[in-house]
Amino acid sequence: MSPDTMSKSVRAGLVALAILLAAGAFLIDAYVQKERRRDLDDWSIRLGLVAETRVTAIESWLDDQVQALDELANNASLQLYLWQLTQREHTDSDAGTEPAQLSYLRNLLLASATRYGFSDTRQAQEIPANLPQHLGTGLALLDAKQRLVVATTGMPETGNAFQAAIDAALSSGKPAFSKLVLDSHERVLLGIAVPVPVVLGAQEHQAYGGVVFGVHNMAQTLYPLLTGGVPMTDSDETLLVREEDNQVVYLSPTRGGGTPTRKSLPLDRSGLAAAAAVQRPGSFGAFHNYQGREVLATSRALRSVPWILVQEVDAVQALQESNRHRQFLVTAFSLLLFFIAATLVAAWRHGSSVRAMHNAAELRDKTIALQKQTELLHAVTDHVEAYVVLLDKQQKVLFANARLAGVTGTQEGELTGNSLAAVIGPANAQPLSASIEQLQQDGHAQHCTRSMSIGGSERTLQCSLVPVAQVGERDNAILLVMQDITEFQRVQQQHTRLLRKLVGALMHVVDLHDPHSANHSSRMVEVANAIGRELKLGEEDLRTLDLAASLANLGKIFVPREILTKTEPLTEAEQTLLQRHVRFGTELLADLDFEGPVLDTIEQKQEHLDGSGYPHGLSGDQILLTARILAVSNAFVALVSPRAYREAVTIEQALDQLLQEAGSKYDRHVVAALFHIAENRSDWSEWQED
Repeated sequence: MSPDTMSKSVRAGLVALAILLAAGAFLIDAYVQKERRRDLDDWSIRLGLVAETRVTAIESWLDDQVQALDELANNASLQLYLWQLTQREHTDSDAGTEPAQLSYLRNLLLASATRYGFSDTRQAQEIPANLPQHLGTGLALLDAKQRLVVATTGMPETGNAFQAAIDAALSSGKPAFSKLVLDSHERVLLGIAVPVPVVLGAQEHQAYGGVVFGVHNMAQTLYPLLTGGVPMTDSDETLLVREEDNQVVYLSPTRGGGTPTRKSLPLDRSGLAAAAAVQRPGSFGAFHNYQGREVLATSRALRSVPWILVQEVDAVQALQESNRHRQFLVTAFSLLLFFIAATLVAAWRHGSSVRAMHNAAELRDKTIALQKQTELLHAVTDHVEAYVVLLDKQQKVLFANARLAGVTGTQEGELTGNSLAAVIGPANAQPLSASIEQLQQDGHAQHCTRSMSIGGSERTLQCSLVPVAQVGERDNAILLVMQDITEFQRVQQQHTRLLRKLVGALMHVVDLHDPHSANHSSRMVEVANAIGRELKLGEEDLRTLDLAASLANLGKIFVPREILTKTEPLTEAEQTLLQRHVRFGTELLADLDFEGPVLDTIEQKQEHLDGSGYPHGLSGDQILLTARILAVSNAFVALVSPRAYREAVTIEQALDQLLQEAGSKYDRHVVAALFHIAENRSDWSEWQED
């Protein structure tokens, strides 16, 4: 086995081992991730159960408060006395004494506050009697104009948030909750407003006679519901949050301290558990809490109020046991994988040592065979005119013929092993790199023409790159053959110049034969080329169009000059003779070898899209695009140039006429291109002054 083959065998073994290790690592990781997902699913269920329980408790408490206030609001005596007090305003009777209705309502309110938990006698006893008392709970009755009728002692002041809830209750006729607000004693308060229906028989002017409004201190009523039950860990936490002005506002106390409703974080903060809860209620995942610690969290939206309950647990503590289990699995599986890999390496090394002695003799035989192949290649290529190079897939020279060695001033054997850039120069090798890369990608031969500095002079080389599947022990080689075509190009360019001179002479002959059409051919060439470039024709089509426009009117030299210069209308016979100038021109040029459909373009220049043209009545796509361009160019130049039988028309008039005939005689796209060009060619207007 050759060293190259042995190297491939080693690489193959290493690749196989790497694949084995990668596959093992992938399977281990997949199993570990599956275990992690199972643990996360378990925590999702546990956190979800706790969250559902606490949401149910909060909703039940809110429903109880609404039911209590609704029961008070629907008390018939309260409705009657509230209505009577409202009517009493309109009469000033007994202005100096308290109405009996007010005393009854005060007693009813005090009794209801005690019954429904809207009184805080403990807190009231702690405040000195000589100071105004503003407790954290209270119950109040307001009339339809939102004026206070009666309230419990120490009723919290009605602020903007409480006022908004009262307005909502009166306007909707449904219970309304206020936002959580802080009073002057840093207590978090919640207001609940329930509308009081007007007493039966008095609904003529309004549906509701007032509002029963209750206030609760959240620290004494709602917040304890967030910590009830047996904790899952010592790090789990239940929070109430809401969205406000692109912020997440924390409505309940946090372990990190801070006053509820005053703590807020940006809604777009990446990975924040509370932000995810507000944006996607009900979601579960690993997030960061307000302190930046990683937590597992789920959320639930409350039905009665626009709050979101977030149930969190410290991720490190929650997953501590499962992480230890996964670490054990990773360690155990990794040791097993290492043992398997070590066993395979030992077996492979033993087999390699056995093959090494056998490969030594085989290497000597292949070296002799390679030397004979090289001698054969030299015998075949050293006497050809082209430069021949055989490259490996790294673009290193495997073989170079004597002609290339001679022009580079080296011996044949000295080029082998060098890079292509080192042999022919970086400037010459660089343009070939793209063709070599294309060949390696699609496996097809590549051909290109490049200018190179060879032997101290600039030469033009026709380069062919051919894939070679196998050369000895090497595969995917590349055969580069560079043929010097400098002299051929010089002769071709000389031929092109001669052809252009001949075309120019023929154009001059046409101009002399028809003095009224002087410069018609040159102007038609200019217009046709401009349209061709505007339509982005390829180089070959542009050359065809240029030659066809130059020779299009050559056949007119066979039309009598008297017909071409006649000022009266032509007879039918004269018209037929004039139309034959197209055939005269193509017959005259038939023996010339043109690149591209020059003769077909000339022959079709008088054809129309609707089939009304001549000589063959072609229509639509039967007419070449170059012929359609030539037809528009010929018509435009003829219109803006004077003739024996008429004066020249303006460029605008010519364009209008072509536009009218676009679609029937002329191609719309070609006419549109001419319009665009004519707007920027002020020099064309000078033709009408000649």
